[in-house]
Amino acid sequence: MNYIESFKSAIQSIRGNKIRSFLTMLGIIIGISSVITMSSIGKGGQENIIGDLKNGGYGKFNISIDSSDENFRWKYLLNEKIIEKLKENDEFVGVSPKIATYFTFRLGKSPKREFVYTEIETPDYKKIEKVTLLYGREILPIEYENADNVIMIDNITARDIFGNPRDAVGKNIELNRGRKENPRNYRIVGVFRNEVENVIKVMGGGRVPRFARMPLTTYQKIFDPYGKNYTSIIVEVKNPEIIGETINDTKNLLERITGEKNLYSINLENNGAESFDKILTTLNMFVTFVASISLFVGGIGVMNIMLVSVVERTKEIGIRKAIGATNFDILLQFLMESIILTGIGGISGIVIGIVFALGIGRVIGIAPIFSVVNIVVALMVSMGIGIIFGVAPARKASKLNPIEALRSE
Repeated sequence: MNYIESFKSAIQSIRGNKIRSFLTMLGIIIGISSVITMSSIGKGGQENIIGDLKNGGYGKFNISIDSSDENFRWKYLLNEKIIEKLKENDEFVGVSPKIATYFTFRLGKSPKREFVYTEIETPDYKKIEKVTLLYGREILPIEYENADNVIMIDNITARDIFGNPRDAVGKNIELNRGRKENPRNYRIVGVFRNEVENVIKVMGGGRVPRFARMPLTTYQKIFDPYGKNYTSIIVEVKNPEIIGETINDTKNLLERITGEKNLYSINLENNGAESFDKILTTLNMFVTFVASISLFVGGIGVMNIMLVSVVERTKEIGIRKAIGATNFDILLQFLMESIILTGIGGISGIVIGIVFALGIGRVIGIAPIFSVVNIVVALMVSMGIGIIFGVAPARKASKLNPIEALRSE
């Protein structure tokens, strides 16, 4: 018997026992679909979390000087000259002063004042610390140049003041810095997403901090007219994978500019993303491994069903041997049946796993990430299970004595 005949014979046997064949494939379908679903949802969730961490600080570092140190001198403060020198480095996405302050505002006629954490923005800072714009626009270059009284606020602040965040664009907001300073009006040009809101909800609720963005020139014009020196600047590198080398190069550059060693401290904006990525990768692998256990269980089910099939078809095996079928022919037929069953089960499991992953991802708000390699490996594994767990029943069938097989009922 050749391979084509073995394949045809296996197909006929499977079609002749549809319910048994389906039950045989069921374990493989469940196993493969579980692996595909868990791995794709896990990878999608991992990318979401790590993407947020990377946007929040991965590939960025702060250069700062401690003004309270006894060796501190005002001439050591970071300034525009140092920033411009750093900007000449092709390894950086942007270099910007890092300044933040708190302003207060009132909600309606309430005497109680609310705090808003305000980041002082430059064109480079906008590239480094990105926000998701919901309504309106970002601060324009001409507004930086003219030091216009413009501001961007987050959607929570906009909602609490104006009801609908969209209505905030073009309106004025009155902010006060400190108790003794007179409040000033700023025109809202854009509303951005408050990224902390969802995190607060996941953690059980609580007060959501408020955020705003103001041009550096506006801040200096009103609150710091002589301020061209900074205690901290933020830098983003183009290639986060070599950030360690870039930091060393930056230290050497600062020493050449200032002539002082160990004057500035350099700290990663967020050095936990890479470690967290490794933790999530390990966790994802563990969950996928647990899901793949069902494949092993499905393989045992294939073997059990095939053994039952051998017992039921003993007389058929005897007849085939009597008319010239060899042990290898019998072995090949039963092994082919096992491979076809697990192959069909694997393909079905992949399709069901993809559908489930898309459905679950839609419900929980995570876009699943499918790996072609994982899908191909899952299919190969299912076929391999057919070979591994189909060998024992096939060997048993091939070694049956034709005379005893013909006598069986």
